[in-house]
Amino acid sequence: MISISGKKWIFPKFDERKVLTIKQKFEVSDALARILSLRDLSLDDITTFLYPKIKDLLPNPSLLLDMDAGIQRMVSAIMNHEKIVIYGDYDVDGATSVALLYRYFEEFGVKLQYYIPDRLSEGYGVNKCAIQKICQTGASLIVMVDCGTTSIAEVKMAKSLGTDSIILDHHSASVELPDSIAVINPHRIDQHFVPHIAQLCAAGVVFLFLVGLQRELKKINFFSQNVPNLLKYCDLVALGTICDIMPLRGLNRAFVKVGLEIIRQSAGLKELINIAGIKEKISATHVSFAIGPRINAGGRVGSSLYGVQLLTTHDSIEAKEIAIKLNQLNEERQHLEQKILEEAITQIESAELYQHSTILICNNSWHVGLIGIVASRLKERYHRPCFVASFDSTGVAKGSARSVTGVDVGQLIHQAVQEGILICGGGHSMAGGFSIMQEKLTDFYTFLNSHTFEFMEHYQPTIEIDVELSFPSVSLARELQKLEPFGVGNPMPRFCFNRMQPIAVNNIGTNHLQCIFVNETRQKLNAIAFRSHGTKLGNAMTAKKVMSVVGTLKEHPYSGNVQLFIEDVVLV
Repeated sequence: MISISGKKWIFPKFDERKVLTIKQKFEVSDALARILSLRDLSLDDITTFLYPKIKDLLPNPSLLLDMDAGIQRMVSAIMNHEKIVIYGDYDVDGATSVALLYRYFEEFGVKLQYYIPDRLSEGYGVNKCAIQKICQTGASLIVMVDCGTTSIAEVKMAKSLGTDSIILDHHSASVELPDSIAVINPHRIDQHFVPHIAQLCAAGVVFLFLVGLQRELKKINFFSQNVPNLLKYCDLVALGTICDIMPLRGLNRAFVKVGLEIIRQSAGLKELINIAGIKEKISATHVSFAIGPRINAGGRVGSSLYGVQLLTTHDSIEAKEIAIKLNQLNEERQHLEQKILEEAITQIESAELYQHSTILICNNSWHVGLIGIVASRLKERYHRPCFVASFDSTGVAKGSARSVTGVDVGQLIHQAVQEGILICGGGHSMAGGFSIMQEKLTDFYTFLNSHTFEFMEHYQPTIEIDVELSFPSVSLARELQKLEPFGVGNPMPRFCFNRMQPIAVNNIGTNHLQCIFVNETRQKLNAIAFRSHGTKLGNAMTAKKVMSVVGTLKEHPYSGNVQLFIEDVVLV
């Protein structure tokens, strides 16, 4: 069954015996039992899945290579009152990683400084100019978070200037590593597999580092009063995990579960949540679509420092000022993003680039801070790995990539760097960043298509359905909350409803559609389809055609009714 968006609908095959066992053992509805049976969980895992606890899932930090060496160097820096500078990335994971270190050290009176590069002038990752500035301030230790794994020359430069470095990262690594005191990264090629660690974001790696550091500090009776409670920083780990699109399974799930419960406790996040107009309980969806984009907006179209400043301030007045500024920048970002997206689609359609296995487009006026979001939108539209670049006046482009499942763009970028096609770059399987000279653009496109052709030739975008229902109930929508938080690795359950017809369709916002469906027995269901105005989906709804509908369900926070969020339809 191919949908209006060109996706193949995949219906599940249930192990009815397992469904019945789950239903009886965990006292859940038939629908929820079916969903749990599809989550690749053993019966023993389901309790941990429904009620994850950090203490049960937290591994020994020392299982990560270089962890002990990094901790010992940090202990030495603390005891000798050395100047420590945190070098972070400008996205949410980078900002939360910096804030996590800053707030922890602040608790026992150690004031760290931090450096966040400017996205436009300095680009992604560690750069030599910044290293030189930091070393000139007298810093003897740089802690690189959410970056640094590929910064071989920059770490060498710091070392030559008498400054040590510790790297806490999670991006793809090459065989050669920087000559750092410690390169703590679960994706090091020589790192043996440790359950729950491989899927951590940078903030998760930093948290593990602090667990190990606190263990060592306790051994030497460093804490004169209360030992810091690391769990109160799970709001930062949750933000980084969700916004960096990490799988919400195992330890990540526990981090996010705890973090979302305490997310309003910090001054900055409390004010940002208020500015965003969120009154109900915070979910991972709120973080993905409301909180994260506002924090990111500073680095994209404003100051890269705003995110860390928001996450580290204890002053409610300052927090409100920063939150207002980030909200304004986010609105500016949305307008610029839409303009770039429209230009990008025109470029793709006019040259029929969607026929290639990979899409690569460029422009000399696109805002570098927004091309990553545009790449993501294009990937959703064309179901292809998408690389978007913007050239400056010197003929150098900075680019962002987003991928489909099965194509590791992080590895592709690393390989292109090694082959001399790209100046630099990095990332992970689903997203990456790179720099390229204009004359290398054709070579890069040839490289990308040659490495993705075989896979994409047989690639069929799909949408996996959990359960077919005749009509949803409020009790089911409430019961689904047991499965939260939702995200990668634990998507919101998708439900299929057959022979539904829109009877009232209205525009809301800029390009969303809201409608009321009726089924064959004339039961009414409220629904919304985001970014659907003017699309094939939106046109089918406006035409009020009979259709099968796939989407997710949620209880409306104010009316108490069930609401369907439409993802795809098949015309009957």
